[in-house]
Amino acid sequence: MGWNGSRRDLRAYGRHSFEGGRSIAVRRLDDDRKPFGRWFLADIVDVGEGGMCLIASEEQSLEMGQWLLMDLRAHPGFGMLRLQAELRWLTRAHFALTFGVAFATPLKEVPVLSLERRNLRRDPNQEDWALAEERELALS
Repeated sequence: MGWNGSRRDLRAYGRHSFEGGRSIAVRRLDDDRKPFGRWFLADIVDVGEGGMCLIASEEQSLEMGQWLLMDLRAHPGFGMLRLQAELRWLTRAHFALTFGVAFATPLKEVPVLSLERRNLRRDPNQEDWALAEERELALS
């Protein structure tokens, strides 16, 4: 059964909780699904074949229905570097933004996620892959 966005299918896919994993980089997409703005980090709270719940510690200007690009290189278990997803819900708190996304195409299986323990959070915009991407965008 596929995810079609109806209330009935909201949890058509089971979710698997996850703690202590590597953060992923997330970037907003415009109406043409082209990246804009800076990457920000989000931690995976749970993941299923149809989507996942994430939490970001930074203030982000996200809107319901907005498309996001997720860089998944921190978790090779996804079997892909990038994945687009639609923002389905969000909750803001003093220190965090929790949000749920539905994948553009459901996964075939729930990925095995990579664990990590860090003292400092990384800035995805300073990583080699993001810097190279920005240079490429500036040249086009």
